[in-house]
Amino acid sequence: MNNDEAKFILNAYRHGGQDANDPQFRDALDQARRDPDLARWFDEQRELDIRIGTALRSALVPPQELKSSLLAQRRLVRVSFWRKPAWVATAIAASLALLLTVGLLFTGPAPRPDFAQYRVAMAEFVDGKIERLDLMSRDVDELRAWLGQQNAPSDFVLPAGLAGRPALGCRVKEWNGQKVSLLCFELENREVAHLLVIDREALKDAPLEAPQFVRSGQVATVAWSRGDKTYLLASAHASESDLLQLL
Repeated sequence: MNNDEAKFILNAYRHGGQDANDPQFRDALDQARRDPDLARWFDEQRELDIRIGTALRSALVPPQELKSSLLAQRRLVRVSFWRKPAWVATAIAASLALLLTVGLLFTGPAPRPDFAQYRVAMAEFVDGKIERLDLMSRDVDELRAWLGQQNAPSDFVLPAGLAGRPALGCRVKEWNGQKVSLLCFELENREVAHLLVIDREALKDAPLEAPQFVRSGQVATVAWSRGDKTYLLASAHASESDLLQLL
């Protein structure tokens, strides 16, 4: 018997232990005792069964008046939709609670996107020629204050190489339910550097403090993290050395 066969059999095993001596389960249980991976899977399955069983028992407790209401109704009567007995409403509420509880058990929080996905999306955004900025200003402090009013990342640390360069403006971009702060700076030869800032916890595998250079299409990017923020500096047609000089 292999692990797949054992899992197929053990899926029907009741967590109360009633099947421990059943010959139909004996070989599968022996396989679980021998194989640590199968044993770990089996433990997780039994824990999940217990959680679902607990949820079912707590959600489907019948109302105290249900029995007396059923006994009192000797014949079938038509009940108006707007005048259902209280026990019917209680039963409906219990069913809805059960569906919600089981749904929460299986869904859980949405997984965080990878940083690589974020980098590609922002490079495409920059390469698509940004059509507008929400606020035009050369004053970085003014841009920072406005971003804070929009509940976008504003307590960022500006790279030293951008500190003395003229700003063009800023914009708030929505991505995967998160707000991204975009600040644009003017470079030589009419090129533009785009600084994008997002909360670090919004991304899985966010970069460390050491800058990472990657070219995505025609867009050169350098990424790093500092504190609770992740930074992405992007510019079309720039080289690695061009971007690193801006840090």
